[in-house]
Amino acid sequence: MNTATNPFPRRFVFHGNAVAAGVFLTRTGETEQYLASPIDAQSSLPVIGGHSEPPVVEVPTLATDIARVFNYRRAHTMADGRVERGVAITRVQSSVSDVSVTNQPSPGEPDAEIPIVFTAAMLSLSLLSIHPLNEAQPTIEFVDDTPLFQGLSLAGLPIELELNVELMRLARWDDLQKNFRTNRQFFESCRDSFAPIGQGRAPTFGQKIPCARGSFSLCSFVRNIRWGGRTIPGHVLTQPGFGTIYFGEILLNDRERRVTMVRMQLESCNIGQAVFAEADPNGTPWPPPP
Repeated sequence: MNTATNPFPRRFVFHGNAVAAGVFLTRTGETEQYLASPIDAQSSLPVIGGHSEPPVVEVPTLATDIARVFNYRRAHTMADGRVERGVAITRVQSSVSDVSVTNQPSPGEPDAEIPIVFTAAMLSLSLLSIHPLNEAQPTIEFVDDTPLFQGLSLAGLPIELELNVELMRLARWDDLQKNFRTNRQFFESCRDSFAPIGQGRAPTFGQKIPCARGSFSLCSFVRNIRWGGRTIPGHVLTQPGFGTIYFGEILLNDRERRVTMVRMQLESCNIGQAVFAEADPNGTPWPPPP
C-alpha cells in the first residue's frame, strides 16, 4: 500500500542575496534614455539554500555612456545558506573597490563645466542570520561588528561617517523594538534614524518603530556625516550639480534586514541611480511558527 506523501512538508525557504554594484541612467546630457548595466557579481540563493559565489569581477564591462559616469573594480559577492540541527544559517557578503561616480551641473548652472566626483576606495558588508526553525524571528548581525566604508570623498573633500553602533548591535527585531520603546537614551539616539510612514511625524518615546503594514521599516545606521568642514546630521549628503547620496540604509522587519552601504540619486547633467554593496540574508520557516 502506498503511503500518502505530505505535499507541503516543514522546511526553511531561503532568500539570501547580495549585490556588489547596480547602476542605470535615465538621462545623459540632453538625451532622455534608459541605460542599465547588467548587475555584476550578484549572488542569490534558491529556496533550498546552498552556496552562490560568482567569479570576482576584476574590471566590469560598462557601455561607454555608463562608464563616463560610473566606474568600479573588484566586485565580489557570496551567499551561503544551510540548515544544521534545526537552525537555518545564512551568510551573505558584498564588496566593491575603487568606486568612482562623476556628474556635473547642467548648462546654465554655476560651474557647469566642472565635474563633481564621488569616490570610495572600498565598500564591504557581511551579514549573518541565525534562525531556529521553531522560532518566529532570527538574529541578523553584522559580521566583524562594523561594515567597511573606506576612502570616501566628494568633490575632492573627504567624507567621514559616524555610525550608530548601538542600533547595529541589536540583531533581533523584538530586542530593537523593546529598546526603542523603553530605553529613552537609545530612543533619543536613533529616533531620527527611522523614516516616518507616509506624512507621519517622527515617533515619540513609547511608540513602536514606524513600520508599514505587511512591509518594512526604513532606517540608517549612520548617525551623521562630516564633509567639507560641516557636520551633517543623519545619513544623507546632497550636493547641487551632483545629486544625493544615502549611506547605510536598512530595510527591516521581524524577519529580514536588507542593508545598502551606498545608494545614490544623480541629478543635473546626468540623471540615474546606483547602489554599491548591498546584502540581505535569512528566509522563512514553513509553516511559519505561531
